[in-house]
Amino acid sequence: MIRFSSQLVFCSPQQILRRTVIEQNENNTIARIFSLDESIAESAQTMFYNGIISSEIVSIKQFSGDAAAQLHSDYQYIDFSEVIPLKQIVPTGKTLILDFGSNNTDEINRKFSVLASILVNFSIVDIIAAVTYYPAMIAGKTNSIQENNSTRLLLWENIDFSNNRLMEKTRIRFLS
Repeated sequence: MIRFSSQLVFCSPQQILRRTVIEQNENNTIARIFSLDESIAESAQTMFYNGIISSEIVSIKQFSGDAAAQLHSDYQYIDFSEVIPLKQIVPTGKTLILDFGSNNTDEINRKFSVLASILVNFSIVDIIAAVTYYPAMIAGKTNSIQENNSTRLLLWENIDFSNNRLMEKTRIRFLS
């Protein structure tokens, strides 16, 4: 078992945990989630990180191909897999879905310097939900952070916590 913790753990847009440890087995199944506040002592063999832990990024295009184009009527679906728009993206009132066309962290990290300036109208929680939670829900994939679910954990580093925003130097990486 491996244990991870960070300032925040993003389970869903409605459930963001502070001071929480995630215990995961070698198959990426979450065995246990517990609060450090409930512990008498700090959890042994826990890796502490600076940032936000979320489930892995899900690409709608990878799961449904051409069906992604049909999402525009129900969602604010933005495809970043090929071209990144140069103007700011404004919330429309629909649920935001950001699609990178893959979950390759190196490719996505190269796009963050531009994304930080066009996604200024969205909080980091909105952005994480738009690339992890909502796409997984649409694809029928249960990769959220909850006990007995299997997901690769992703660390979001260099977050502007005081303004709750993505920054040009924000980076993501898998923890296991």
